[in-house]
Amino acid sequence: RGHFLLHDLGNAFAWSKALLKMATEGGITSNYVSQRQQVQLASSQSYEGLVKELHAHGFDVFASMRVSWYNDYLKKLGLATDSTSYLAEAGEQHASGESFKLRELPDFGRQGNSLAFVVGNSSAMWPHFLRWLRMQPEDMLTNNPVDTFAAETIRRAIVNFDGSTQHEIFWASEMSPERLVDMNRAALVSRLCYFSDEMYLSIHPQFGSWVGFRAVVALDLPADHLGPPPAHLPPLLAPEEADAARAAFSEALRASSELELSTAGMPLELAHKWAAMRDCVGLGREHKYSALQSEYHYTKDSRILIRAMAKLANEEKE
Repeated sequence: RGHFLLHDLGNAFAWSKALLKMATEGGITSNYVSQRQQVQLASSQSYEGLVKELHAHGFDVFASMRVSWYNDYLKKLGLATDSTSYLAEAGEQHASGESFKLRELPDFGRQGNSLAFVVGNSSAMWPHFLRWLRMQPEDMLTNNPVDTFAAETIRRAIVNFDGSTQHEIFWASEMSPERLVDMNRAALVSRLCYFSDEMYLSIHPQFGSWVGFRAVVALDLPADHLGPPPAHLPPLLAPEEADAARAAFSEALRASSELELSTAGMPLELAHKWAAMRDCVGLGREHKYSALQSEYHYTKDSRILIRAMAKLANEEKE
């Protein structure tokens, strides 16, 4: 499986591959393979290509879900804000400046039975991003380059998957109420990650806390093969790790409340406090972000990117 998980989608499509093999070898008549099943056979092959293409660029955190899994969960919780609601506790507000209910994902008239993908990355994205970045104009350094790289890569992969299918992509970087998707809970209901409501911390079964979510893609495709919602992952951190993470979260929250923060980044000292909470999780620590990657994701300091590209260039010469 390398550095990515199929999250049981391979099993979901296994029957279609077997059916295709039987049909091509004459084991069943062509009439037995219905038009709908033929579409699913082709989709299984496209799906494998999608996963491989995303993985090839470091987007190795991936799962599929039925749109209803997410929409029904939001209704169950009665969420009035997104997963940054802890800001209110610190006397802050969401970057949009508004209070709102999260919108449901579109189901294209399929009554919730439409397909969606959750896409993110581990530390594997970083070198792919840096190689891409050094080929870009200099002004890209200060123009949200990670978001641009993610958007270019994911859009291209979705078009290659099935460009003729109507779809809508919701980016983790979007802050307007009508576009906001709770990435943490999308990862939770798709069984991609465990999610701690208390600390707003997602933990992946392989990569631990060192993951970043980039997008949820809703497609006008049926999702019958996924069945009912899976059980959520159990807690993926030990009790003593949870205690340490709570303490680190409280300290990071306290320090954040004393500063004027924006979506443009945070001071390095504060970045270290938020990273310390992630570092309390033992699972997946071998996939921990490098210091430069972690610091850039929190601070958005373009000088860190220059250092990171120089470091990568030196490593490639060795």
